[in-house]
Amino acid sequence: MNYECWQTLSAMVTAIGTCVMACGTVVMALAILFTVFYAKQQVRGIRSQLERTGAHNRTGLSSQHNWALFEHHEKLPEALPSWVGLEATGWAWRVLHLNHLNLLLLAYEDRKAGLMPDDQDWEEWKRKANFWFQRLRTDSEDREIHEGRETLKQLLRPEEGYSKEFCQWLVEADIIPRDLVLR
Repeated sequence: MNYECWQTLSAMVTAIGTCVMACGTVVMALAILFTVFYAKQQVRGIRSQLERTGAHNRTGLSSQHNWALFEHHEKLPEALPSWVGLEATGWAWRVLHLNHLNLLLLAYEDRKAGLMPDDQDWEEWKRKANFWFQRLRTDSEDREIHEGRETLKQLLRPEEGYSKEFCQWLVEADIIPRDLVLR
């Protein structure tokens, strides 16, 4: 073989090597992109899980706080306008409603976040909520039921912290009557 053949063969081998290296670079770049995308998805999933765990923990702490307030209500000053004049039954209604509303809010937020995709689970939560609040649908002459209804009305005020969207859902899902939400 002459010099020109060797030169052509060498150029071809170099070109093939360059192509292989370019393909390897493209494959490596794609692998890096996939890894970054996968890591981003993992971080998003972990963040969502942490948010939900935090919401569940806050709901548990809120329930403990409510029961502690109920247990010690005689010793507490009337620090909030909604506490003024509350007797033992008023505190009991307040704690009962707060615990039920907080559980419903947690389920509502889980549903909105797509963490409760099963419609049957969602319907069970609504049935449970309807059961919890069924005696408060209409005003009653029973003094205690009337007090419970008024307490619920008070808790659904904006300053108590439940969102307008959540309160509207409670009405739309026929869990509570419209006249209890003053917004």
